Amino acid sequence: MNIRKKLWNWCPKPKRPVSTYFTKLAIPLYASILIGGLFLIAYVTVVLLPPMTSSAVDESGRVTEVVERVLFPGGAIVVYKHPVYDPYPAWHISIKIHNYITCEEDLLAYVNSRTNALDELLRSLSMNDNVQVTVTFKEPLEPAHFKNLYENYFAESDGPNHSAIVAENETSGELKTIILNAPSPEFLEEFCTYPKKGLKTVSMISFEAYIRVDIAKTLMQDPRVLLVDPQECLTIRRLVKKHSLKDFNVIVDRPPMLVKVFEPELSCGTTNIEELLANPSKYDHWRLYLSGNVSDLNLLEDAFFKLNEKLTVCYKYYGIDLSEQINTEDIGNGDSITLVGTFFQERSTLYADKIEKVKQDDLLMLMVDELLANSAKYDRQTVQVFGNVSELGSVDGPFFKLDGKIVVCYVHDDINLYSQISGVQNGDPIIVEGRFHSDNVTLYAENLRPSKWG
Repeated sequence: MNIRKKLWNWCPKPKRPVSTYFTKLAIPLYASILIGGLFLIAYVTVVLLPPMTSSAVDESGRVTEVVERVLFPGGAIVVYKHPVYDPYPAWHISIKIHNYITCEEDLLAYVNSRTNALDELLRSLSMNDNVQVTVTFKEPLEPAHFKNLYENYFAESDGPNHSAIVAENETSGELKTIILNAPSPEFLEEFCTYPKKGLKTVSMISFEAYIRVDIAKTLMQDPRVLLVDPQECLTIRRLVKKHSLKDFNVIVDRPPMLVKVFEPELSCGTTNIEELLANPSKYDHWRLYLSGNVSDLNLLEDAFFKLNEKLTVCYKYYGIDLSEQINTEDIGNGDSITLVGTFFQERSTLYADKIEKVKQDDLLMLMVDELLANSAKYDRQTVQVFGNVSELGSVDGPFFKLDGKIVVCYVHDDINLYSQISGVQNGDPIIVEGRFHSDNVTLYAENLRPSKWG
């Protein structure tokens, strides 16, 4: 009641009508303004709104893609186009150096290629210029030797940088390779002894640094150094200029640390062997999840076997040896396995870095496309499906999608899997076990396993 009184008091009181003579004169003017306004609205609707609508449609379903690849012996410089959404949908470019090292010959080829690239870059710079590099040692350096090298060459290096070290777990005695932030001079002693709680430094493998040209040249001649790898060689500088002229924001990643195995160009693509072999160029240097049966396996004489008698799989190469695991799990010809590895088109080979025997009582592992292609067969059946998480947090309720195609419901009836989805992000690989309903293309999850294959 009080609100109505206030509104009534605020509103102007009724006044006597204006003379109809002036009203008749104003009607043509009002009509002209109204018609002009309608034409303006129509123009905006027809001319401006369609581009806005098509732009929104074009931006949907965008994924990171490889737009250019410059091969060199032992590796490649790869240009990626990434979708970004803040503050509005757009693209940015990243450039990354990949090593394709599967044997000693590949390692030597990579080192020679990148050394030549550094030499070419340094000749174009003055002695007082600085370059960002990744330094890899021929043999892991003991802490005392690394300390001496650091004080001579790296003490004035600007950060942030990283380093790869071998550390010993003081409790178990286990040795492991870890990546840490590179130390500033005041923390060098701590870094060379106990860089983290419970870990003792054993040796140094590689080190990132921002150093002067003259220091880079000196390091190239140091007998302890295997490689000084530049972040921006002349080829990368040309690529940066090329894509910057197209109004892209361009970033350049640091060169890889040569620790264990190479890094794939794109990760955790889900496909099947038939699709892979039919389109090998599409999956070149992708890290893939596959399943099938083993054949032509001979642990004593070879490092290869066949998957489903079609795809060559290498299980022993530079930095990787799955022989012991294959022997321990008693994997033999005819056994069903799941594996992850990187596919090399030029060798028609998958270089495996993970392998697991499928037990007879395990549920059949399906890919998303396999399930959709046989939706009637698996309707109301409990299945295991492997895919990548998408649309988590962007749809209302306890749902996400697998590969953007199958809805996963993780809270239903008496089941609540919030704890299992904690920490999972879009793009993460995951195995979902649950009952599939083909009518609404939904998997009602009974168990979620963020995949160890990622």
